[in-house]
Amino acid sequence: MRPGKIVTTILIVCICISLNGTAQKGPSFIGITGGLSIPTGNWAKANFVSSVSGFASDPSGYAKHGGIGGVEGAYFFSKHFGIGALANYAMYKTNIDPLSEGYQDSFDVDQVTTTAGTYRVWNFMPGLYFSIPVWKKLALTARGLAGISHATTPSISVDVEDGGIDDGTFEQKEASKTAFAFDFGAGFSYPVLKCFAISLKADYFNTKPNFAIENTQRQNSAGRLIDSYNQPLSAFNFTLGVAYLFSKK
Repeated sequence: MRPGKIVTTILIVCICISLNGTAQKGPSFIGITGGLSIPTGNWAKANFVSSVSGFASDPSGYAKHGGIGGVEGAYFFSKHFGIGALANYAMYKTNIDPLSEGYQDSFDVDQVTTTAGTYRVWNFMPGLYFSIPVWKKLALTARGLAGISHATTPSISVDVEDGGIDDGTFEQKEASKTAFAFDFGAGFSYPVLKCFAISLKADYFNTKPNFAIENTQRQNSAGRLIDSYNQPLSAFNFTLGVAYLFSKK
């Protein structure tokens, strides 16, 4: 077959698939989701790094499991494929016990009291959605998204006491940064009513902001002292959702 005929055949097939997909549009929707987010990698580690001269590249992030919630929607331009977007927000507490123990050992003092805020992550990611029926009304769904993430580190305050004397409090200030992010995952969707469906999804999220961190009232550089944090913030998310389904045409 000549090259021209091959190209023409491919174009005809693509047009037929497009027309057929348009005639049988998939389940366009808009909904809300919420669930559990589990940090992974260095972000979730709590291995205290100590140095008498300070250590500016401690990879541990001390992030605990957190909650996540968001809004998403997709328009299906064919039977199985659609385009959409996800906007969500997650919060993660800080694992302060290893920090307190590490500072106490490093400073060789009687007591260290550590208080910390939370990691906060806002995301907006558009991308491609996929859906296919697998059993009666139950559908297998998947998505691949890419966009931006705005993350904020927790403020960490450390109060040092030795020999009954308060040696003062120093603080690692919170820092914020916006960076590229991506998310991909899969799940199941089931319509409980004509226009409403519930979904269960698992996905992997990743972003890598380069934070510049300020430290105040620090009297020495012993222990954990970082002025930057450039590690992936990655997590596995498990969410339950409720969605409104638009009429198929």
